[in-house]
Parts: sequence; C-alpha cells; structure tokens
Amino acid sequence: MPELDEHELIVRSQKGDATAFSLLIEAYDKRIYAIAFKFMRNDHDAQDAAQEAILKMFTNIGKFSFRSAFSTWMYRVTANTCLDLIRKRRTHEDIDEAGNYIVSTDGEPMRETLNHELGETIKRAILSLPEKYIPVIILKDVDGKKYEEIAQILGISVGTVKSRLSRGRDKLRTILMDAGIL
Repeated sequence: MPELDEHELIVRSQKGDATAFSLLIEAYDKRIYAIAFKFMRNDHDAQDAAQEAILKMFTNIGKFSFRSAFSTWMYRVTANTCLDLIRKRRTHEDIDEAGNYIVSTDGEPMRETLNHELGETIKRAILSLPEKYIPVIILKDVDGKKYEEIAQILGISVGTVKSRLSRGRDKLRTILMDAGIL
C-alpha cells in the first residue's frame, strides 16, 4: 500500500479496510499502551486494556466523525476502556490485585518497600474516588494533560474539568489524611 496520510487511513478503515486500520493503529500503539499503563498500573492489565481499546476502535471506527483529532478520539476510547475494566474489577476483584504503583526506586530495599506501600495506598485512594473524578485526576495529575485536552478527551467542559479536579483532589486529600499519609 503506498504511503497514505492519517485522514486517508481513517477513511479506508471506515470502509472496512483492515490493512489501513492496522497501519493507522501502528502509529499509535505505543501511545495506546502508555495511556493504558497510566490507568492500569501494571504491564499485564495495560496490555489487556490496550488490546481491548484497539478492538473497540476497530469496531467503532465508523463512528469517528473528524470533529476532533484522531489522537483525541483514540485517547478517549482507551481511557474509557480502562475505566470500564477498573469498574469491573471493583465489582469482581480486590482492588489490591490491580497492579503495582511504585513511586520511586533507588536500590534501597526498605525505601522501595515503603514507596511500594505508599504507592499502593495512593492507587487504592484514587480508585476509591467516585468514578467521575478518577479520569480527571489521572489525566491531569498523572498524565499532565492540560484542562482543554482533558475536556476534549472526556467530552465535558473545561469548567467541569476544573471543578471535578478540585473536588476529586479534596476527596483524595481526605482519604490520604484518614490513612495517615498526609
């Protein structure tokens, strides 16, 4: 297949061209995994989430309307897939089994253990927030996205992003204070 631009790959994908879709996703697969890893916090779950997100993109590529950048749509599908998996895990598994969130490692076993425990506590605290706050906290505080990007990814207003971020951080602060972290 000759070199095609992203727009042409999307159009061909929407017409059922699996090769075009494969080429399109090839340009984004590392980003899809990175997004999934930020939500899932371990390699195994991130790979599962990334594969499920790609499958959803393949199934729903016809719904992509070019009103936003493909990367924004891809991010939204991946983030929503991760949130769905986290939601399912909450009802079917112990949150502790969600994966590893290691704050830092420096080769000191005691410090690594403490950082791992702190990271697990923070992860559990984030995942215990009401669902509407989780993606905003992750996108802003973990991924470093701008308010406008978060609004576009989640399909909400910038004002809603800011209020959810503020309320989510307040709730997170309370949870961490109750756990003796702050």
